[in-house]
Order: sequence, then C-alpha cells, then structure tokens
Amino acid sequence: MLKLCVLILALFVSKAQAQELETQALEVYGNACEKVIDGESKSSTRVRASDKAVFLGIKRLPLLNDAKNSLNEHDLNVMVYRLVDEHIQDLSVSTKEETEDKVCVEIKGWLNPQDVERVKSEFISNAAPVKEATPEMVAAVAEEVNEEVAITPQNPESLALLHISPLEYYNGAKSAKYAKILEEQFADNPYFYLTEDAEIADYVIVPKLLKAKVDKLDAGHKRLQMVVLLEISGLKDEIVNEYQNRFVLFGAEEDEQQTASRLLEKLLENAGDGALRKIEHNEQIRQEKQELGRAISE
Repeated sequence: MLKLCVLILALFVSKAQAQELETQALEVYGNACEKVIDGESKSSTRVRASDKAVFLGIKRLPLLNDAKNSLNEHDLNVMVYRLVDEHIQDLSVSTKEETEDKVCVEIKGWLNPQDVERVKSEFISNAAPVKEATPEMVAAVAEEVNEEVAITPQNPESLALLHISPLEYYNGAKSAKYAKILEEQFADNPYFYLTEDAEIADYVIVPKLLKAKVDKLDAGHKRLQMVVLLEISGLKDEIVNEYQNRFVLFGAEEDEQQTASRLLEKLLENAGDGALRKIEHNEQIRQEKQELGRAISE
C-alpha cells in the first residue's frame, strides 16, 4: 500500500513538473516562402523567408488573441517584431524548397510566456483609450501636481546647472542638431539652468543613438528599429540610463532618412521626459533638505 501511494505521488509530481515545463516554454512553429530578387543571393532570400516565418509563427500564437482584439494592425505587427527580435529562443531554420525563383523554409523555436505577457501588456496599456476626465479626476490630479512642485527654489543662485552634450552616433559621429531638441525640452525649468560648460554642470546628459537598422520585409514594406539612450550624470555616483527602443513599419516608397529622423526626435523626447522627471525629483529632494536645514537652524 505504501509503495502504491509513493507511486501515485510520483506520478502527480511528474505531471506537475511536466505542466510547469510546458508553461515555461511556448513552442513557435512557422513556414514561409520568398521570391528570389534579381541580383540577390539565395542566402539573403533565405534570411527574408526565415524572418517572415518567425513573424507568422508568433503572430498565430493563441496567447496573442487578446492583443489582436485590442491593438490595430500596425501596433500588433510592431509588438510581434519585438518578440521576434528580442525574445525568440533556440531558433532553428530548415530549408524545405529551393528553386531558381523562390526559397521556402520552416522554423522552430520557443518563447517564455512571461516575456510574451510583459511585452503584450506594455503595448495594450499604451493603446488603451483615454477616458474623459471628470471634474473630480482633474481636481485630484491638480492637487497631486501641486504637492509634487510645492517646494521650488527661492534663490535663483541656488539653481543647479545642466549640460546637454551633442548626440553621439554608434559610428562615433556627433550631432548638435538633435541635442537642440533636448535643450528646448529642458529650457526655462524652475530647478536648473542650461550651461554649455560640462565641467561646471551639476548634471550632464549625453544622448546616444545605439542602433538604427532598416530591414526590407517585402516589396512594399520596410521595418526600422532604433535604440536611443540618455546617459545622466549627477543623479547618483554612477551614470543613470534612460532607454528607448522602438520599431516602426513604413512603405518602401517612403524616404528612409525622413522616417529615421522623425523617429529619432520622438525617442529623444520620450527619453528626455524620463530624464527630466528624475532630475526634477532629485532637485526637489535637495530643496527639501535645504528647507529642513533652515528650519532647524532657526
């Protein structure tokens, strides 16, 4: 009887372990064909077919059904590409057919369901419709904002100094043009002055473009991935990073440079919002300590 109980317990444990492994690994399977473009190598065609197969395989996952109901087609595709580029694991590709005109492949891989849920939640929350604010909601938000900015510098001479460096590209080049976008965003702030001298600044922001990659999806569409980083010195002993990573789809007839420029400006503004909040919060704490010091001395 004891042996039977042990055996039954082992079966339950095995089943539970199997279920746990099943939830940890979400299998991805897909296949696709791509036509060979004149002058293109078969390996390049195979890469395009593989990208397409992975995209279609992930997009068909039942776990994304609620995202399909909540997102428009563009945002849904961008979300899927995020999963393709950042979270697909152990991807294997096998060629099923190869002729002079086309290449067909089959892919297999897996995703961590937690990664899928995290990315999906991010996109769905960003796409959620904005509710019309009631007077009570407006009053509550106004009160919260007033509390956050209640302590402001009384002496202009006590304002911190902030320097924004030129944008650094991944190839080592620099551009003052895009730094101007951040300077306009940070100008006329009650907590700091802008300075052109990084040596005397309390805070230094170094914007960096880490990645800007354009992939051709098919004859009519392209995908742009861009990664922007703001390095913020002065908040802590170490550098604090504000990071933005986005994908956009655009038509093959659209100008790549204009598309990249618009996206870069948007990402810099988004990263700048985060950096601004961090610096203002840090200065609020500093002002509170100064006010507390005056109260004690008095």
